[in-house]
Amino acid sequence: MSHTGAVPASPLAARLLDAQVAWTVGQMTGPGLPDLTADVVDELLDAGTRIRLEELVGVEQVGEVTRLLAQRVPPSTLTATLVEVLADRAHAGPEESFTLAEVVDRDHVAALVDAGLARTDLVHALLDDLSHNPLVAGLAARFVVQVATGVLQANRAAAEKIPGVGGLVSFGAGAAGKVFGAADKQIESVLGDTAGKGAGFAMRRLNVVVVETLRHPTTREAVLQAYDRYADRPVRGAHEVAEREEVLAVAGTVQDVVIDAAVSAPVLALVDAVVAGLWETYGELPVATLVEDLDLTRDDLVARAQSLVPRVLSAAEQSGDLERIVRARLAPFYDSPELAAVLAEA
Repeated sequence: MSHTGAVPASPLAARLLDAQVAWTVGQMTGPGLPDLTADVVDELLDAGTRIRLEELVGVEQVGEVTRLLAQRVPPSTLTATLVEVLADRAHAGPEESFTLAEVVDRDHVAALVDAGLARTDLVHALLDDLSHNPLVAGLAARFVVQVATGVLQANRAAAEKIPGVGGLVSFGAGAAGKVFGAADKQIESVLGDTAGKGAGFAMRRLNVVVVETLRHPTTREAVLQAYDRYADRPVRGAHEVAEREEVLAVAGTVQDVVIDAAVSAPVLALVDAVVAGLWETYGELPVATLVEDLDLTRDDLVARAQSLVPRVLSAAEQSGDLERIVRARLAPFYDSPELAAVLAEA
């Protein structure tokens, strides 16, 4: 065996160190490693039935780590790379074709629609609050004017096909069109202080239309039919509607939003509150309960450990790092006064 790392001064201690390093490396890389891995998992799970989570780590430490992750992960190079990869995949589309129905269940869509339509009062309150904004109210007034003008023009086109009625409707529509045309020209003045009430009134009327439409029984069915229309169609890449640079720009902007939000005081306070809430539930319980609530079974953990650990240790052994690390950890004991005293008595 190579003597990489520290070598004890005592020849006997050096031989003992070599023997233990060889035995330890053999245990970590030999054919018995899968059984050893399973035993370690079982021992940890067994200990987890007696050790409470709060005995392993404090809520303050968990909060600090969670805050650190929130502050460091979003702007990290790894995250930027991940965002770029995701944007490329979104642009290129899936390698294997799949439909929306394979990803999103219709019953779940219906449940979300029901939950949203059940709180139209919140929509009404939000729209009513927006109506106090002059610019938003002005846009709403412009929308109402253009819709009304479009309706008049459509009625005029239909009536002109009826003998004897076209002229009458044409006259009425022409007069009304002048009124609406004048109203449209006055939109800018509506935004002013003197005419702000007119724009606000128009938006409040529009708000009523929106809310009543949401409350109508057919709205739910219309949303679900829209889902049904696309449910069986293959999901395609964004390359059909946007260039790669556009998708990357949007993805980068989303990352920037997350970066700014993650370090903000409200988000960090939310992180602390979530950690405290989870700790209130699981802090006094055994660690095994947390594992069970994650729906991780003993067989799941063993299977994952047996597939991962041997590969990691094998790579470390081939590079020579495994023996070096084991020797570096054990060597100080074999060169210690305590062991020297034991060997002197032997």
